[in-house]
Amino acid sequence: MGIHSKILVHWTGKDIENYPKDKRSQLYVERLKNDLQEGLYTKTTEEDVIRGWKITNITRLCFTEIRLSQAQTHAERYGKLGLGFTRDFIMNKGGRPVIYIPFDAMADSRLLEDSIRNVHEKSKDIGEIHTSSKWIMTHVKRMWNEKDEDYYEEMEWRLVHGPNNKHLKNISNGVHRLEFEASDIKAIIFPDEDTKQLSLKDDGIRKYLSEYMPIMATLDDCCNF
Repeated sequence: MGIHSKILVHWTGKDIENYPKDKRSQLYVERLKNDLQEGLYTKTTEEDVIRGWKITNITRLCFTEIRLSQAQTHAERYGKLGLGFTRDFIMNKGGRPVIYIPFDAMADSRLLEDSIRNVHEKSKDIGEIHTSSKWIMTHVKRMWNEKDEDYYEEMEWRLVHGPNNKHLKNISNGVHRLEFEASDIKAIIFPDEDTKQLSLKDDGIRKYLSEYMPIMATLDDCCNF
């Protein structure tokens, strides 16, 4: 058995965890229905990449390649609803694994980071190269942060919106969506059994999944995978 999963999962719902517990299940159902009907949601943002350097105006959709048995910790960080797709599906949409770099690498061990930074800074008058270096940076992620939170174990993939990759559909005000068919979904991970059952009773979700039913599991189920 390989160490990599064949299913890449997009997690959502971190914002829902801020609501009272008795409201969360219904909010997760609405989130799932919205993602199924409209596509996976993301919004233009900014991010710290190479230490001391932030890139702005980037739009990316994130997935994790971790096995479902490792899902609990990851879901606590990003949200407890997961939608899984095959690696090939994401790859064919332009998704790629991120390049991980140390958070605080020593000055004489930053060949990769310094090279990317130099290309970007010294190509400001060469538009195509300058822009291309930004897309490379958008695929760079630090292995941990100042709080020692570990990101390396996530095995993250990213689908980045750019001039040559328009699979992320621009809706408005920086909002983008990745549209897909019911047959593209291979797994749905729910926060708990109550949310799973509530989703299966929703007419819109049942209709959407009527011909193609993915694997359905809860986070507790995933611990046994």
